[in-house]
Amino acid sequence: MVKVTWSARARKDLDGISAYIAEGSAYYAERTELEIFQRSLFLEAHPKAGRMVKEVGDASIREIGYGRYRIIHWLVSDVEVVIIAVVHGSRKLTPGTVLARRRK
Repeated sequence: MVKVTWSARARKDLDGISAYIAEGSAYYAERTELEIFQRSLFLEAHPKAGRMVKEVGDASIREIGYGRYRIIHWLVSDVEVVIIAVVHGSRKLTPGTVLARRRK
């Protein structure tokens, strides 16, 4: 099984998403945060799940989805995956933005 961790920036992304949703519904904010986190745990058994992030073009940077959100992860090694970003699907990403988050 692969170790899945969250970068501080990805955690901040998720907190921001939750805060935004909480403006309308605390219930849905908590539910969304929990379900995004649970979706990321799928990577423990399936680290290469999802697709390569097209903006980056690097096979080690992949994404899985949850609703309208992109959960972007970095395949550090055969035994480690780091969630590096959670972004709304409408948000524009650049290779530099994503790759900068890859630093440990």
